[in-house]
Amino acid sequence: MFTYEMPTKLFFGKNCIAQSGDYLAQLGKKALLVTGHHSAKINGSQQAILDTLQQLGISWAIFDEVENNPSILTVRRAAAFAKAEQVDFVIAVGGGSPMDAGKVIALLCTNEIDDVQLFSGPYKKPLPIVAVPTTSGTGSEVTKAAILTNPHAGTKQSVTDPLLFPSMAFVDPTFTMGVSPVVTIDTAIDALSHAVEGYMSNNSTPVSDVWAEEAMHFIGPHLTELGSDVSYAAREDLMYASTLAGIVIAQSGTTLIHGMGYQLTYYKGFTHGRANGMLFPSYMYLMTETMPDKVERVWDILNLDGLDEFTNIMNKLMPDTIQLTEEDIDCYTKLTMPTRAVQATAYNVTADVIASIYRQLR
Repeated sequence: MFTYEMPTKLFFGKNCIAQSGDYLAQLGKKALLVTGHHSAKINGSQQAILDTLQQLGISWAIFDEVENNPSILTVRRAAAFAKAEQVDFVIAVGGGSPMDAGKVIALLCTNEIDDVQLFSGPYKKPLPIVAVPTTSGTGSEVTKAAILTNPHAGTKQSVTDPLLFPSMAFVDPTFTMGVSPVVTIDTAIDALSHAVEGYMSNNSTPVSDVWAEEAMHFIGPHLTELGSDVSYAAREDLMYASTLAGIVIAQSGTTLIHGMGYQLTYYKGFTHGRANGMLFPSYMYLMTETMPDKVERVWDILNLDGLDEFTNIMNKLMPDTIQLTEEDIDCYTKLTMPTRAVQATAYNVTADVIASIYRQLR
């Protein structure tokens, strides 16, 4: 048997906030906008939301201090601000960091929990969550997970519960038009890793596989143009694929790429998507051994000859080098081994396997 849950009401397309924003009136009389420092102001997403809130007579407060890879301290500070402002719901605007932060802020507004229980539950129902993505990578607008930097564990960890599915998501590709080439690459590869890892996961289902293949169909034609100017039509494809890939991992979770990549972000400062891309070819080599039919299907959908061509594309998009000591590798391997990502990987993942992949990055 398998289950399927995707309770988020999704609005997709240009000007979707202006066209369908009146649904926000169902959620309350005051909103907390959660964003980063700059991008939501520059790309027009924040103003589009504020215009709609004003038309609806909904008041708001703004927390615009979410950093990349948000910390426990930041979300706790934001939740205290939200409670003081007596907000009714949370609107999270931005890439993965603001959306993930917004989910946890909504949770902390209704739950008095310590840092241990924050990652384990159980939880009471959070404030309603609205997600407005402005990059095409994370898919957080349709998932039940939020990733935080956890200094107690020495890595990034997930707060995961069906209660964290956003009530609504407004997905407007227009907001991604000003995204830089580097961020466009990183986020597209993040979305691709979601689709492929979900497709290869031990937890994949017939339904999640449909969405995974659809996401790959819309990313594949644009892989070789990610480093150049990207048209609106292409950005619409990438945003659609990102959302579909988010639906995939909401059902199947992620696998070894994410489990290993978090260490490269936490300790070495690589963006999440870039860390994924660096690990992607080695992961696909493993999958060739255990899931050859699905691997061949991936190459077919992406219109690639095979692993060599894929590796060349990843190396061109992400020609990064990394310095890893044996002590680093030992530490990262120990952090990766107990994760759900390892358990979901369709391969006999041992410490030696993980260490070998890390060594290949040097």
